Amino acid sequence: MFIDLRSDTVTKPTEGMRKAIYQAEVGDECFGEDPSVRALEAFCANYFQKEAALFTTGGTLSNQLAIKSLTQPGDEIFLDASYHINYYEAAATSAFSGVNFSLSSHENGLFDVSDLEKLYASRCRWNQNYALPRVVVVENTLGCKGGAIFPLAQMNEVFGYAKTIDAYRYLDGARILHASIASGIDVTSYTENADLMSMCLSKALGAPVGSIMVGSKELIQRARKYRKWFGGDLHQAGMMAAAGLYAMHNNIERLAEDHEHAALLHRLLSDIDETPAHYKGTNMVTLDVSSLGMTPMQFGTHLSQQGVAGLPYNAREMRFMPHINISRADILKAAGIIKATVRELSSTREAVK
Repeated sequence: MFIDLRSDTVTKPTEGMRKAIYQAEVGDECFGEDPSVRALEAFCANYFQKEAALFTTGGTLSNQLAIKSLTQPGDEIFLDASYHINYYEAAATSAFSGVNFSLSSHENGLFDVSDLEKLYASRCRWNQNYALPRVVVVENTLGCKGGAIFPLAQMNEVFGYAKTIDAYRYLDGARILHASIASGIDVTSYTENADLMSMCLSKALGAPVGSIMVGSKELIQRARKYRKWFGGDLHQAGMMAAAGLYAMHNNIERLAEDHEHAALLHRLLSDIDETPAHYKGTNMVTLDVSSLGMTPMQFGTHLSQQGVAGLPYNAREMRFMPHINISRADILKAAGIIKATVRELSSTREAVK
């Protein structure tokens, strides 16, 4: 059996979700007539305590719609360099919205008000020749920083500063439910000060497709228009929405199980001196393989031949992510294979020396 720990996006629908997809009532979403989409949007607006919601095909589309809805060409957005919008989407954001990026750069991705003040002071703001800051972005959890949680108090301070400079507040909450489950803080405490927020249904919640955006009626209506512009409108979208609604009803509390599996994997890998393991408290574990004299991609090739897949995360680390299709037994087996692979490669390296 192959154990795929690359991401929580590789999940397959459970039987209950497949049944919900099969039985979904559908209509033409381009006419606003798909009842399953309407039901998902109404549920999520209420769940996150926002006025309105918008179903999209994925997190990248939600991010792009948010920036487009909140800015004009030439505007500026503040965010950390490690965030998904910059790390994976910068070219798209620049092309679609024509905005400038002002980036902080932290080892842990957690910027604060003093960082934003420095970004603000980096340009002559009284002069209209310069871009005007229009959006402050917070990502929670931090996907490129091992799934770390952006602390609520610090996040609210950052959003408070955004208001003082007349900037919108956007929460890229692709995995915001992980922050809520791990911290024990109600998710609405994380979302209440965001003008727009997006969350992925197709990551750890196990839906095959989809993301949800929530915010004011005005901003969601703007995003709905741009969803059409970007080619994101769908016709009988109810089958996808039904999967998302099933996930919201059934798969939120079980995220704690993914956290437990990640913590277990971290404990099992922590006694490997050659390859330090790191865990930030949610659903990701990283393993530094640089001492083996190979890239994470090369290590991943060796590992996959033994039946375990991880994700080359950066120049030094592999990432492993438990998800809905991974059991405790899978974690125990995967840890044994990872440790055996490290020992074998380490011994080979020493023999070559």
